[in-house]
Amino acid sequence: MASDKLALLGGPKAVTRQEELKAAARWPLFGEEEKRAVRETLEGGNVYAPIAELERDFAAYHGVRFALAHNNGTSSIHSAYFAVGVGPGDEVITSAYTWHLQVAPILALHAIPVFCDVDPKAACLDPADIERKISLRTKAIAVLHPYGAVAPMDEILAVARRYGIPVIEDCSHAHAATYRGRKVGTLGDIGCFSLQASKLITAIEGGMLITDREEYYERACVLGHYERIPQLKSEQYRKYHQPEREQAPSCFGFKYRIHPLAAAIARVQLRHVDEWTAIRRRNMGYLTERLRELSAVFEPPYEASGTERVWLNYICQYHEERAGVPRERFIEALRAEGLPATGGRTGYLPVYWNPLYEERSMWAEGYPFDASYVSRKITYQRGLCPEAERFWRRTVGLPVLHWECSQELRDEIVAAVAKVLRNLEVLK
Repeated sequence: MASDKLALLGGPKAVTRQEELKAAARWPLFGEEEKRAVRETLEGGNVYAPIAELERDFAAYHGVRFALAHNNGTSSIHSAYFAVGVGPGDEVITSAYTWHLQVAPILALHAIPVFCDVDPKAACLDPADIERKISLRTKAIAVLHPYGAVAPMDEILAVARRYGIPVIEDCSHAHAATYRGRKVGTLGDIGCFSLQASKLITAIEGGMLITDREEYYERACVLGHYERIPQLKSEQYRKYHQPEREQAPSCFGFKYRIHPLAAAIARVQLRHVDEWTAIRRRNMGYLTERLRELSAVFEPPYEASGTERVWLNYICQYHEERAGVPRERFIEALRAEGLPATGGRTGYLPVYWNPLYEERSMWAEGYPFDASYVSRKITYQRGLCPEAERFWRRTVGLPVLHWECSQELRDEIVAAVAKVLRNLEVLK
């Protein structure tokens, strides 16, 4: 059929509703509420007020005792590692398939990252590999919920509790996702969230740490929130900043307070997150159901039983070895059809594929990897986490439809993928 000829080879595009697609995929989108919140902050008597208000709202939304706002998600993760006591020579188990700034704070604390492999369906941490990687120096397990898919928390927590190891959830991709009815970030000991511009609740830049453990909250305050130290319950921390005494105030060296205007924006976003999540679930759930039927060569994102995932990204898997067509050629054909496909989220590939881990030097030659306080040698050779490496090679990203859109647009997206899959022989 003439209409089935690939656009790459001169045929008509499958996706014709380009303006609607652009509007539905636009994120973030700030409205009058966010603008009004910024104006009210600037015109109010206390410009810092939105910080406490955001923390109160965020804690209430998640049903936890403590929420501590940060200037970005990375500082919230750094604070979480510090809060559970990660220090020189300790080991932290984390995903090989994550954003590198989840791992960098481990090194900043002179501790050693131990990379764990992932499951092949959703790139969530493999609980069995976590257990294989535990040692006497393991101080924490950091769990990512990648792209909005929810990690198998029951299995992960069972391993962690068996060895008495704290679990830190990196929920930067998964605002409002749930696991067996509970929101992510409340399942482990500490939950961390990025509020960066691409995230599902955005402050443009910002982060959040939540916990029910007062000890962890207070240690996080001591690391990067010196102004809160006088209000802490623990005398061992209050002694660092006692304004009534003749002493210089101090904390442990960082200033991680969120910008008040960012907090004001995030408060508005938080009020709408459930509404916006429902729209994405309708749109992306429909695409997933339809795309699942097309071919064993192409898999839409996975949603585990008992979870309600969210959609930071729509990361599919393309099996090049089954198709006989390179992934880059497949993506090129999708883009020609008017579907802005990508090779996945930029920067998401095995973290240890970097000279920092291959050359084993950060602070000085051999530090911290081979420092005197490190009890065993950890190496980072290629092939260390084979499922993570394979997953990265298979990823194909399609647009997330954040807003209400027509059935016709959703069907055109499915049609574009189906058309390219039907024509794989031609692409060869």
